[in-house]
Amino acid sequence: MWRFLCLWLFCLIPSVLSGPVVPVLAGDLLPPPRYTVDLDMPEETRWRPVLQHWNKTQYREMIRNQVLLKVMSPELLALLNVLASQIDYFLPSPYAGEIRGVANYFEMDIGEVVFLNVLYSFSATTTSCTSIVAQDSDGNIWHGRNLDFAFTEVLRNLTAEIDFQSKGKTLYTSTVFVGNVGAVTSQRPNGFTVSLNERHNGTLEENLIQILKALISRNTVFTSFQIRDALAAGDDFQSAMDRMTNKKETAPNYFIVGGVRAGEGAVITRDRLRALDVWRLNASAGRWFVLETNYDHWLPPPKTDDRRDAGNKAMEAIGQKNINLDNLLKVLSVTPVCRGETVYTTLMSAAHPGLYKTFIRRCG
Repeated sequence: MWRFLCLWLFCLIPSVLSGPVVPVLAGDLLPPPRYTVDLDMPEETRWRPVLQHWNKTQYREMIRNQVLLKVMSPELLALLNVLASQIDYFLPSPYAGEIRGVANYFEMDIGEVVFLNVLYSFSATTTSCTSIVAQDSDGNIWHGRNLDFAFTEVLRNLTAEIDFQSKGKTLYTSTVFVGNVGAVTSQRPNGFTVSLNERHNGTLEENLIQILKALISRNTVFTSFQIRDALAAGDDFQSAMDRMTNKKETAPNYFIVGGVRAGEGAVITRDRLRALDVWRLNASAGRWFVLETNYDHWLPPPKTDDRRDAGNKAMEAIGQKNINLDNLLKVLSVTPVCRGETVYTTLMSAAHPGLYKTFIRRCG
């Protein structure tokens, strides 16, 4: 039942588009729209050049009446709105201001937009992903990811690439679902790349408790904000690893991180409050890539969702000397790695930032 309720959030949004921001999908590998968020603008207005592509009334009414109130009880939503009324106390800059800006633009309650931005923590049992960091024979680091979610037609129409800029320079790039101000798939040029995979651990009730505790105590970090903090700080690979290993989180997850030098690639397996394992590239020992789905790498994946073995076999077939973004895309297109729930594939390399590209997918 909880899975069904969570998925309501994504199955009712396609009509919010005021126009064909993303063309009607007739095939695979379609690029999403790309926008710029100017970080020199005030927090409350910097997302408007992105939000203006959506119809205000349709977006607001659809989210409020046919999504939020079907996922959350009016009492729980009212409580979240009370907490969110003090958003500057509960959430740090720039997230409080940006969320307020999204809410103001769509004339929504701040609590409603807060909920949209903590959706990952709320629905951590409904998301699936595949992420790979690989090192080629010359020591180049390549990073690719599939993001999977049920009711993918909705998310395909909300997917966009965002270049976060200051003084006309791109500081970092993210693939986002419009309306969310955090980051789950991102690149800091000449610094690091990161993708977030959910870890199947924790009930919906536990997730809700952790969200409320995070808002009240300010002792844990919303995961997508954590990634954007690292991007904004200009972290290099090791600094990003340190941050994502040690900060307390609102949900269990996997951080998949790539750097710019040989050996800079890892999967961090996270519990809510600590890292349980750090699994690193080690080409000299034959580990020239690490591939993470949604299960601890030291345990066998379930037979009902074995994307891992299919991906590993495809990587080995290509081989280290031939790995690059084009061939990584081939691996991420193999069935069942790419499947009906795959929303997008992103390919990136921090040492080659101009190659960052996302494709909206239609697999299976």
